[in-house]
Amino acid sequence: MRKEIFFVFTLIILGVISLSLSSCTKDGESQTLGPQTPACGIVQVLTDEVIAGVQFPKGKYQINVFGMTCEEVMGDKGLFSQFLQLGDNDPLPAPWIHLKDAVGAPKFVKSTSTNVGFRVQRVGD
Repeated sequence: MRKEIFFVFTLIILGVISLSLSSCTKDGESQTLGPQTPACGIVQVLTDEVIAGVQFPKGKYQINVFGMTCEEVMGDKGLFSQFLQLGDNDPLPAPWIHLKDAVGAPKFVKSTSTNVGFRVQRVGD
């Protein structure tokens, strides 16, 4: 009887642990946000710039997207180019925000959904 109770108790504990782990690794909002695809490419910033208070010294920057296409961010009409054209103290166009607490490279997201945005990482001069 004692072994059976111990066995049932062990199964219950293992079930709880399994459920806890599966909820942490499920696809969707519980995952860590960030680029899930290869880089879109490299953008050359020709002069020192400031976007939403973030310094972007001239150099080469790798762009990664999440929840959107590379075409929306890259090129002369892309979001990154639009952001670079803003004045140093200009706010980002709505609904975009800079994730100030993002770890690593600067990240820009739609304020309505942090699952849509892009990361800009300096990779060279």
